[in-house]
Amino acid sequence: MNALVNVSTRIGFTAGATSINTTWNSGTLVFPKVITNVGNGYNPSDGVFTAPRAGVYVFFVNVQGYNTQTIYVDIVLNGAIKVRTMANTYYDAGPNLAVLSLQRGDRVWIKHYSGQGYTTHSDSPITTFSGFLI
Repeated sequence: MNALVNVSTRIGFTAGATSINTTWNSGTLVFPKVITNVGNGYNPSDGVFTAPRAGVYVFFVNVQGYNTQTIYVDIVLNGAIKVRTMANTYYDAGPNLAVLSLQRGDRVWIKHYSGQGYTTHSDSPITTFSGFLI
């Protein structure tokens, strides 16, 4: 039984939005509040995860819609849309995940597709982005 895991190979992060933005409607969704960043792959300045090593990763996004606005976002790998999620109606949540095979240096981020606005909490984020190596 090989129960020992090399801690240096662990990679995972969770980050959250820190404030409500009722008008966000383009570009990369940046998650500045870092909750975990094992392996330092996630950059809270630009919202992009860069794979420190090759492997299969799981990425999860949750976007919490603002009031009655509709928002669509994508999980993007090196510019290619992999999955989309949306939130609409009254403070609806839009979660989705993707299992992706990455090479070292590949980049993953959350990109606006359509609509506008999201909500969150600064102390315990609702709109979040996570990923980890499996």
